[in-house]
Amino acid sequence: MRLHAPVRLAASGLLAVSVAAGMTVTATSAASAASSVGKKACTESVGLATTVSTTVKLRTGPGTKYLAKGQLAKNARVYWSCNRGSTGIGKSWGYFVVKSGPNKGKSGWVYRTYIYPPMNLG
Repeated sequence: MRLHAPVRLAASGLLAVSVAAGMTVTATSAASAASSVGKKACTESVGLATTVSTTVKLRTGPGTKYLAKGQLAKNARVYWSCNRGSTGIGKSWGYFVVKSGPNKGKSGWVYRTYIYPPMNLG
């Protein structure tokens, strides 16, 4: 435990100097910077049952900067609730509820390229 004391003292000294100089000091973590955004980030409603085309990460938000909550296996069944971006293939993310596999019941984001679009047979 004594090895940690010099580190604490150095950090305390740096904090004291920063405050004395009028600097604002904030502590953030990578996890809080990339916290879950859920369905509130959606820009377009979808509402379709479909599957994923390959093994893919289920993320806490629409982007690779967000943490992975789990992994979906190829052909995992999902309910596609909404999108962040266009429904066309490209730079958009889908918000899903997992309907099969080990992550059943979880919700999260998947990059649109990895989602099978439903066929229109009309």
